[in-house]
Amino acid sequence: MSFYRIYRPLTLDEIDNPKVRDTLAQMLEKKADQLPHAFLLSGPKGTGKTTTARIIAKIFNCSNPGKTGPCGRCQICLEIASGRNLDVLEIDAASNRGIDEIRQLRERIGFAPTVSRFCVYIIDEVHMLTAEAFNALLKTLEEPPPHAIFVLATTELAKIPPTIASRCLMIQFDKANPKYLTRAIERIVKKEKIDIAADAVSEIAAIADGSFRDAVKVLEQLSFTKAPITAATVRKTLSLGDAKTVVKLCELILSCRLKDALALIDKTVLAGVDMRQFMSDMLAYLEQQLAPALTNGGKSGMLANYIKLIDLITHAYSDLKLSPRLQLPLKMAILNYCSGIKFQEAHLPQSETGVSDNIKSADAAFKTRVIPSGASSAPLAGLVTLTKMQEHWNDIIDELKPINHSIAGVMRSARPKSLENSIMTIEAFYKFHQEKLSEVKTREAISSVIRKLFGESVTIQIVLGKK
Repeated sequence: MSFYRIYRPLTLDEIDNPKVRDTLAQMLEKKADQLPHAFLLSGPKGTGKTTTARIIAKIFNCSNPGKTGPCGRCQICLEIASGRNLDVLEIDAASNRGIDEIRQLRERIGFAPTVSRFCVYIIDEVHMLTAEAFNALLKTLEEPPPHAIFVLATTELAKIPPTIASRCLMIQFDKANPKYLTRAIERIVKKEKIDIAADAVSEIAAIADGSFRDAVKVLEQLSFTKAPITAATVRKTLSLGDAKTVVKLCELILSCRLKDALALIDKTVLAGVDMRQFMSDMLAYLEQQLAPALTNGGKSGMLANYIKLIDLITHAYSDLKLSPRLQLPLKMAILNYCSGIKFQEAHLPQSETGVSDNIKSADAAFKTRVIPSGASSAPLAGLVTLTKMQEHWNDIIDELKPINHSIAGVMRSARPKSLENSIMTIEAFYKFHQEKLSEVKTREAISSVIRKLFGESVTIQIVLGKK
């Protein structure tokens, strides 16, 4: 049996989430008929929702409850923990999501419990139910029999209809604090007598990213290692790059040492490192650098560089699933970043010489167009044509993203129609899009991006075209 099942919390005291534990402890002060008949547990995966649902079932049915909650040792508690109690039904809504399943449930709840005081219905991943199934469930929640308790669990609270949520006591599960993850890991380490260093425990807690289940799974995988477990062992076993490599690569990129950065990526891939986790580690490191960069007001220009690199790596991360070569998205992001830096230094328009250094740096950080080495550094005044606008339409949209994502989205369904006498006409095909793009701030933003990319000012006007 896996560690996660063996060491799943069985009583209130064993819950490592203090906020959830305190909420349930308050229930002990009330009589059973004063407690809510429905609960809604929401939060990220692996944070203990299903475990808590079973403990709630014990609170209602324990044969020998104490001041601190269910005993965890009576026959009913043991049956609930092992999933053998006839009056506690666990339903996976992901595979039982239709109205027929909920109708069967409604028929069942009319029957009295067989061995317990209450029938408890735990519906996991409840957000997966169909609209018809939710409507059927709502009728059940509105008029539940006195012996029925419902515990709904979800990782996507926003998908739960308000009519359902309003009839439940909501308990929010946050990602586990590293302190509580560490405590949970150390409890298992002690019982299993695992030889593991403190830094390795901290490493597991960091890798788990707030999930108790993931932390325990990683620990179990490492427990088969014969040698003492260190932080290096953890990262090697899980095919993760070490922290020094992450920092070194970020520094190489930020200093635009392109050849060295690409070579280090190849070396990392050959070492069998998981590129998805490696890129996630890079983003975590860069995120940590934002606060120090903010303290000096971004005067060093590093803030804009961090923002740009984070944006590029984030997009590269999303491209991983489509790439035939795992290292390619990250390499393209680095090429994009370093090419942009060179362009920024060589082609900053002369008209901006009076702008403060930090504004110039922020402006430069979002120039991603690659200019051939032989190109002139002068603005392309008088050379902007409708054809050029059409060719670089996606570049304009990409430059708008950091300013306003919704504008960029609307622009994707519009197109440049004409460009005459420095007046650019953009054609939108929906009334709403025309109104959105016609706003003064929106037209100014589009004009500003065009001026930044092409060095020429244009006036923007929006017309409604035919689909």
